[in-house]
Amino acid sequence: MSLKDFTLFRNRNYKADTEYVVKVAKTLLTPVGIWPLYRGNSKSDKIKNYLQTGVIFGLMCYLLVPHIIYTFFDAEDLTRYMKVVAAQVFSLLAIIKFWTMIINREEIRYCLQQMEMQYRNVECEEDRLVMMKSAKIGRLFTVTYLGLSYGGALPYHIIMPLLEDRIVKEDNTTQIPLPYLSDYVLFVVEDSPFYEITFVSQILISSIILSTNCGVYSLIATCVMHSCCLFEVVRRQMETVLDDEINNLHKRFGRIIEHHMQAIKFAEMIEKSLNIVFLCEMVGCTIIICFLEFGVLKEWEDGKILNMGTYFVLMTSIFVNVFIISAIGDRLKEESEKIGESSYSIKWYDLPSQIVKDLILVMLRSNRPSTLTAAKIFDLSLQGFCEVCKTSAAYFNFIRAMTT
Repeated sequence: MSLKDFTLFRNRNYKADTEYVVKVAKTLLTPVGIWPLYRGNSKSDKIKNYLQTGVIFGLMCYLLVPHIIYTFFDAEDLTRYMKVVAAQVFSLLAIIKFWTMIINREEIRYCLQQMEMQYRNVECEEDRLVMMKSAKIGRLFTVTYLGLSYGGALPYHIIMPLLEDRIVKEDNTTQIPLPYLSDYVLFVVEDSPFYEITFVSQILISSIILSTNCGVYSLIATCVMHSCCLFEVVRRQMETVLDDEINNLHKRFGRIIEHHMQAIKFAEMIEKSLNIVFLCEMVGCTIIICFLEFGVLKEWEDGKILNMGTYFVLMTSIFVNVFIISAIGDRLKEESEKIGESSYSIKWYDLPSQIVKDLILVMLRSNRPSTLTAAKIFDLSLQGFCEVCKTSAAYFNFIRAMTT
């Protein structure tokens, strides 16, 4: 495609393309007030957003803190304590993600704005198709994780309490245990209707926590897959740069290098904004998996098949979560490295010496690929996923030994 064709192409559907890419994350994060493009610049909008995020954070603490107090100070059964730690860690991860999104709101907003600009300024239909292909893969990852998460969380919060042993009160009446057994220090909730209100509120708040976790995960998958497609577009442009012989070759190489720098900058911004989340995901999911494995084993021993299935689905969703984050981290590194390979694969030996020197710089830069890190401690990769599996299995064996 010639340089003139690039200048004539306009993506008139860039808003629809961008909306398709971010729709799931936007739907989940807007109700909790942490969608980066949600808040306006007026004073009233800021006050409204502060109130919304304050209420959501208060509700999360209302669920988590009494649950932790009960677990560590009131619970008598060590086995039961082991099984509920996974839910506590999951809720804690949601709070960390919640505040990470608030603290890094401007950086994440910048990434989303750049994404829209890149869809608007795409130079040909082929590049747009490459970008939409990555967007569909990101959507597939998100939908898979959402299905497993909600498929396991809803039975955990609604069905499992109905199957547990009833709590016997002092007046010999019984009641269904709360989804999150809690010790509300300042007030008592055993009496009706406060107990029913608390029961329903715990389900609703846990849904907010689940939506926060899933929404941030969707945003991660969306942004990282978009970063991958930017490198893929650069690679495609590099592979086809000589299709139009050597007309305007210097300008075309300059445009490719500019796009390469944009892709690198976008990946660096994602890594800078979300590396704490990546660390929490890898460490937190390791802990969650080992306790869910313990839950599967105990429910199997007790003959509670439905409970065991619920724990198994939840465990599978966490495995899928870690695997996908590791896989897209690996893919980002791979796509950024392929730029150098593509530069070498073209007929560079027929090019002017000045262009060859420019290609050498591209190759050298590709030797330092873009990566996602867990708080700069280690890279996200499939090797990291294997480490999570091995570590969770080791912790699981330790817990089994401690409880037998």
